[in-house]
Amino acid sequence: MYLIINCAEGDLQIILGNSERLWFSSSLYVPGRAMKYMAPGIEWALGSLEMQTHELQGIACVSGPGSFTGVRMSLAHALGLACAHNIPLAGLSFMQALAMGPGPLIQGTLLVLVHSRREQVYAQAFSCPGLAVSSPAKNLHLSELKDLLSAYPDPVYLTGSGVRRNMDFFQHYRSAVLPRHWDVPAPHNLLRMSLEASWDTALPAPEYLRASEAEENLARIAAGRGLDLDQAREYLQRE
Repeated sequence: MYLIINCAEGDLQIILGNSERLWFSSSLYVPGRAMKYMAPGIEWALGSLEMQTHELQGIACVSGPGSFTGVRMSLAHALGLACAHNIPLAGLSFMQALAMGPGPLIQGTLLVLVHSRREQVYAQAFSCPGLAVSSPAKNLHLSELKDLLSAYPDPVYLTGSGVRRNMDFFQHYRSAVLPRHWDVPAPHNLLRMSLEASWDTALPAPEYLRASEAEENLARIAAGRGLDLDQAREYLQRE
């Protein structure tokens, strides 16, 4: 049995499944509050199947891109459980998980856009229905998206929170925007990715595609705490 955790955005997904079937799936919309629910949610999932943590074959986490806090939190929970019971780990791409929903149902280019920060998105293109990667995942300002959108012939379909949070920008592309329910990965697709993943005892690397708020505002934060910039950089490296 595999445990799968996704906290890349506001929805906290906890899934249990194996090659036989999807056995358990829960989804809570708890933006900014997932810490309160993650450990109890995992306990509830295991308890519903009368399982103990040591019985897990592996723990897979969506490793980004997405919320820095959400990705770190899910990886930290997974690492704690894995270290205690010698359970292998795997990382899953959030962009691929989102593409696997509508991708097989359309013909053309699917552009997955996940909210990064104000006027910025994580973007990755897939050729559908086969889901071949057309461009690597990257962090882009909205002004850079016009070139990316024009690089692919019609039809180009758009999905993800990066679209929903910037609808004024995408109003000229509204006909290509897919319904909101594709903005959260389907549990069976996360399970499928887990079954095909590479497993290891090492923690999966988080997929950070831009600098964190702390890194970008380090000088201001350091000054507010009475530190010089070199000291602040040293503390940041320790983290």
